[in-house]
Amino acid sequence: MKAICRMAAAGLLLALLAGCSAGQSSYEWAVEPRLQADKIEPLAVSGGGILEGSLPKDEALLDLCAAQQGKLWGLVDGRTGEWVVEPRFSQRPTLCPDGHLLATGPDGALLSDPALDRQLAAYDPELQTEPGHGGLGVEYVWDAESAQVRRHSWNESGAQSPVLEPEESGELLPVRKGVWEYNELEGAQVMKAQQKGLYAAATADGKLLTDFVYEQARPGSGGLIAVEKKGKWGYLNGQGELVIPCKYDGVWSQSTDRDMQGNDSAVWQRIWPAPCLEAGVVVRKGGEYALLSSEGKTLIGFGSYQALAPAPDGLVWAKQGNLWGLLRPVSAS
Repeated sequence: MKAICRMAAAGLLLALLAGCSAGQSSYEWAVEPRLQADKIEPLAVSGGGILEGSLPKDEALLDLCAAQQGKLWGLVDGRTGEWVVEPRFSQRPTLCPDGHLLATGPDGALLSDPALDRQLAAYDPELQTEPGHGGLGVEYVWDAESAQVRRHSWNESGAQSPVLEPEESGELLPVRKGVWEYNELEGAQVMKAQQKGLYAAATADGKLLTDFVYEQARPGSGGLIAVEKKGKWGYLNGQGELVIPCKYDGVWSQSTDRDMQGNDSAVWQRIWPAPCLEAGVVVRKGGEYALLSSEGKTLIGFGSYQALAPAPDGLVWAKQGNLWGLLRPVSAS
């Protein structure tokens, strides 16, 4: 009987320890939950073709996150948890591919607001509201004949789908098979992606990491690239290995007035996967959230918090008691 009790106690201890390693106890609050918001999402690129839903290249802009409170949106600082712009936008604010803020007023029209521009200059002197400026729509295509990645932009005159130089992008790229066709605007042959073609992952120097088997893929970040299969998202590493299986739902939504091929369309919306940041990858399944490492290890288990969202500088947004705060991992010491 005593032996059975000892075994039960040991099993309970192991279960508790396992729960600690997979759950929230290895994290602490860098900023206590105090921000009242319904939703927090990355401030990301919109209307840029394959760049749709990606993060800005400027590290200063990574500090800014979009936050919804009721029917309005604002901007919050992903390091301090404070409002940068109180909720005033009627739609989710985004960035055009050139880094300008696309934000809407109460009437739904894009804002051009010098006062707001001065407020945002603390994060990036070039950041400004500019209605109607969408930047370049970009897609990456695979030139099978030369075994190279080419960049096609439908808003850039004279581009003619140049071969992508490795230094142009240090991240993993989503590519589709390319086809040459004559473009009257360019006055030249350009290479465009095959319509409704499947995606593969590649490096900028022309190394194809996978076959063309994915329904969708997003530009890589943090050494991982998100890929979609049968409507579920997973992540590939730099060797093309599926380190996080395709079984998760998208985490955050983006709207655009262009479809994936860059054609004008009615408002079109997708639920995108979260980027891989220093803290890891936020995933969602069955309405619950978890945080995984870039190797697929569970860092914060499903159901530990009401919601999780990506944040910069090794932090992660967490919602508890309907308030948002910022978590950081407890140091090994």
